[in-house]
Amino acid sequence: MMNKLPIRMTFFYRVHPAVAAIYFLEVVVALLLFNHPSIAVFGFAGLTVTSLLYLGGSAVWRQLKMSLFLFLTIVLFNCLLNQRFGPILWRLTIGSLTFKLTAPALLYGAVMGLMLVQMLMAFGLLNAILPPNKLVYVFSAVTPKLGLLVVISANLVKSFIRNFHQLSMLQKTRNIDLAKGSFVVRIKNAGHLLQILLEDSLASGMETARLMDARGFGVGKRSHYRTYRWHMTDWLFLGLSILIFLGIVAARVNHVGWSDSVAQFSSFWLVGDLLGVGLLIGLLVFPMVAEGVYHLWTN
Repeated sequence: MMNKLPIRMTFFYRVHPAVAAIYFLEVVVALLLFNHPSIAVFGFAGLTVTSLLYLGGSAVWRQLKMSLFLFLTIVLFNCLLNQRFGPILWRLTIGSLTFKLTAPALLYGAVMGLMLVQMLMAFGLLNAILPPNKLVYVFSAVTPKLGLLVVISANLVKSFIRNFHQLSMLQKTRNIDLAKGSFVVRIKNAGHLLQILLEDSLASGMETARLMDARGFGVGKRSHYRTYRWHMTDWLFLGLSILIFLGIVAARVNHVGWSDSVAQFSSFWLVGDLLGVGLLIGLLVFPMVAEGVYHLWTN
């Protein structure tokens, strides 16, 4: 398995925050421009490999396990709602109701699920490369309030998950285990914990807003703890990533990697997918390539 690099020693972590922010914006947009099965699968593979390098196997595996339920839910609902087109893989008839599992619905649901998982993985990588201080630095020049809102939202999710695990452990001391009991009991116990966490998050948010108002946030321009300078490597990384992204946009404009109807999802590999796969993989693994070139150059 690929070894995780110390995040602060990587080239990707040390690029200018604005360059990293633009790159992640390109990644998010690029992932939304294609909806063919082959491109989604190869894009997921490329993003997984990049995440393994910077986050490590345990973090990626934990993220994938959390995303599996969302993926299966999207596939299930697509199979239930799209039964018009063939070929039919399986049919179930109960009385007057007939369920048809069709290949287009299954492929389309898998693609939509993979797109959501890719988004979650991209934002997980973004949180590692762009910590809160960098995000504030990037957004403060344009809209400081938006930057602070993004940072608070990111920290809120982390604290929400951490508090949920802590409460789950504490509940076990009261013989309440969220992993045991019937499905209804587990849902009820988890819902009670979520209610507590939501109330606590709301109270914490109001307290943060009062503290920000007391400290005069938004009254004037604030200084930064650290100044990030532009280097030649930043310009090279930015320029090459923009070139790849423009190639992706040009391919999408020429109808590569996109289908407008569920009926068009007839096979895994569709016309023009090779170009879309190459461009998307190139963008997703570009930080790894830049990492290797940078370390070869410095050594």
